[in-house]
Amino acid sequence: MFRPAVLGVALAAFALAQNPDVAWRVLVMHALASASKSDFAKSEQTFQEALKAAERFGPEDARVGNTLNSLGLVYRAEKRYADAEGAYRRALAILEKAYGPDSIDAANVNFNIANVMFDQGHQAMALPYIQKSLPAYERQLGSENLKTATLLCMMGDIYRLEKDYKSAEGSLRRCADIRESKGGIQNPDLADAMHSLALTYVGEGKYALADTRFTMAEKIRENTLGITSPLLAQTMEDHAALLKQMGRDKDADRLSLIASAIRRNQKSGK
Repeated sequence: MFRPAVLGVALAAFALAQNPDVAWRVLVMHALASASKSDFAKSEQTFQEALKAAERFGPEDARVGNTLNSLGLVYRAEKRYADAEGAYRRALAILEKAYGPDSIDAANVNFNIANVMFDQGHQAMALPYIQKSLPAYERQLGSENLKTATLLCMMGDIYRLEKDYKSAEGSLRRCADIRESKGGIQNPDLADAMHSLALTYVGEGKYALADTRFTMAEKIRENTLGITSPLLAQTMEDHAALLKQMGRDKDADRLSLIASAIRRNQKSGK
């Protein structure tokens, strides 16, 4: 009996002789199926076969670009960030030429490059790719789309790290508003935005606003992630540092004790 993956490659080989486009689609379908099962080695292998099938149409065919972009996602899942970046950059050059630099296809690849820059700790280098993606997302997906919000939060975090707090505040507020509108208050993604916004307010010296956002992030993370969440501990630690600056030592000590207990629990594996 054929295993599904073996059967898929056999079908693709048969299709290649009959219809190269069908062969490419079959390989992509099976590569995506393997990726969905976290079988990234098999997915990578099948995407490589799909890439060969796509290249039969020419090195600048859009199918080559789309396959490279998908292969980059697999490399990223494998934490092979340099390989992912290389695949994305090849894909971007092809898809910009095929569909235009302002297309949603090019925007998606720019977004993927930005993500892999974040993965490697190169946030500032990600900013140009976010700035290229954002107009296309706002135009084609909408200014209230959750993917648009993700870009806005990424942009805000970069500005915050560069101490451009005014720009960071604007981006993060927009991100938070979209996430609250689309996902409601009990939304861990909203908590991420609120935490970043709180840190931005700290940088601006707007302590009362920061206090409110830290409190909201803590409540959301406790309700959605649980009292033992390391993300909750991080929010409490950052909030405690702010409260110390505000002279609220008793409140700061209370949060620090809870955060320390979470960290101890995390280390013990309980």
